[in-house]
Amino acid sequence: MKNFDYVLAKDAAEAAKAAQGKNTLLKGAGTDLLDRMKEGVSRPDIVVNLLTCTDLRAPIREEGGRIIMGAATTLTEIAESPLLQKVAPGLAEAAGEAATPQLRNRGTLAGNICQRPRCWYFRNDTYACSKKGGETCYSIEGENKFHAIFENVSCNIVHPSNLAPILQALGATLHVVSAKDDKVTSSDIALKDFWVRPEEDISRENILGPGQVIREVSFATPAAGTGSAYVETREKASFDWALTSCAAVLRIEGGIIVDAHVVMSSVAPTPLSVDAVVAMLKGKAPSESLFKSAGAKATDGATPMRDNGYKVTLVAVAVKRALVSAAARAVGGAK
Repeated sequence: MKNFDYVLAKDAAEAAKAAQGKNTLLKGAGTDLLDRMKEGVSRPDIVVNLLTCTDLRAPIREEGGRIIMGAATTLTEIAESPLLQKVAPGLAEAAGEAATPQLRNRGTLAGNICQRPRCWYFRNDTYACSKKGGETCYSIEGENKFHAIFENVSCNIVHPSNLAPILQALGATLHVVSAKDDKVTSSDIALKDFWVRPEEDISRENILGPGQVIREVSFATPAAGTGSAYVETREKASFDWALTSCAAVLRIEGGIIVDAHVVMSSVAPTPLSVDAVVAMLKGKAPSESLFKSAGAKATDGATPMRDNGYKVTLVAVAVKRALVSAAARAVGGAK
């Protein structure tokens, strides 16, 4: 591993100032970054430790009509939060599905959102893939069983975060601290606008730049009659990466779906909001047949590669199951 300077920041402002350097990387729990550094994929000159930032550890709370979470909140804290289990059970569900208990105890909210792709060509320093500045996406002709079936044009990575799709479905906002020289400012970024597609900039997955640190994540407290759910399909029931996943948020009034948000992940380079499915759902009474049709609709436009056509079927299954669960919670309460 390459030698690097290590900064213990006391708060988000100090971390942002330290992170202005061109080859500086941020570290939460390090479950993603340290793997990349050990493999020689990431070789930073400076690593800024965010776990020493006290304001990133702000407790999960409801304030001003919003649910607010510190960026360094652990996945375990999210999964076990009584508040989230009540108002946004899909988020608690997603956190509980991530990784293993040991990793959930350390892994952070912002770290989960910002983790880099798990593509084996990107993670292997012997492959100069297009995401690392090469000329080839090796998954096109190589092993592509776990790669994208939507928007797989120049790079076939899939988004790896469990929390991103449900937070996007909940309309989450990232509260970011930015530093330029000695000046520190704050700004808000809607999570749906956070992602960068490979065709926009193949070298990155989100819009965070040098000198920027996520301090908190928030979303509006869901209205009465709202249910949320997160479903993923995997090769095995124990710890594994999702093959496909879906987050659904439904609001039901008078037996009719009046609002809906459906976001798929693990199937494209970024979390995908499925507008066609939302249009199909609004104004209709929830039913098994409606949700089955919605699952089928979600597969429109899929372009599977040689080894991952099975994902098309799994997309339909994940979407249907997420909608069924979200509807049941909207009608019967979060539990």
